[in-house]
Amino acid sequence: MKKFISTSPYQPKGRLEKGLYKAADNQLLAYDTPTSFPILAAINAYANQGENIEIITIVPCYENAIYNYELLKEEVAALAQKKGFTYTLKEVNVPYDNEIGTELELFEKLMDCTADNDTLYACITYGSKPFPLVQMMALNYAYRIRKNVSIGCIVYGAKDHNNGNMFIYDITSLLYIDEAVRLMAEQKVKNPTDIIKSLLK
Repeated sequence: MKKFISTSPYQPKGRLEKGLYKAADNQLLAYDTPTSFPILAAINAYANQGENIEIITIVPCYENAIYNYELLKEEVAALAQKKGFTYTLKEVNVPYDNEIGTELELFEKLMDCTADNDTLYACITYGSKPFPLVQMMALNYAYRIRKNVSIGCIVYGAKDHNNGNMFIYDITSLLYIDEAVRLMAEQKVKNPTDIIKSLLK
C-alpha cells in the first residue's frame, strides 16, 4: 500500500503560511493548488485515481498541532475528491516535548505503521528537529526489515525569505546514499570513498 507520512505543524492559528510550492527538482511534485502542507504535493504526484492510500500524520499533543491537523484533513479531502482516490487516516500521537523517550516512542509507532509490500512517502518539513531523523530511521527500518518495501519519495518544503518563493525538494537520494554507505561498510568494499563520490556526481 502507498503510505504518506508527515508531521502536523506547530505554527499557531493564523501563522501557518499557505502558498504555491514550486518543484525544485522532481517535476512530478509540481502542485497548482496553494497549500500549507508539502505532503499534499507528494500525494497529488503519486496517488492515482481509484487507488486507496493511507495518510499517517504525527500529531504531538499540542494545541497548534491538533488544530493544524484538522486543516490538513480538509485539504486531503478536497484533493481526494479532485483526483478520485480514497484514503484512510492514521494519527500518531506523541507527547509535546524533546525527551529521548518521546523520539523512541515515535520510532516504535512509525515502525508499527509499516508493513510488507508498502511504498512509503514522507515529508520532513515540520515537527521538532529530531523528528526528521526519526522518520528516516523508520523508513530505513521498513526498507531493510520488511519485505518488498520501497521508498517512493521523501520531500522537504522550504521558503526563500529573500524573494518569498516556496519550493518543494525531493531528497529521496539521501536515504539511498546512506543505504549505499551501509552496504559498502558491511561488505568491506575497497575504495568506498571513490565509489560514494562517483555516486554523488
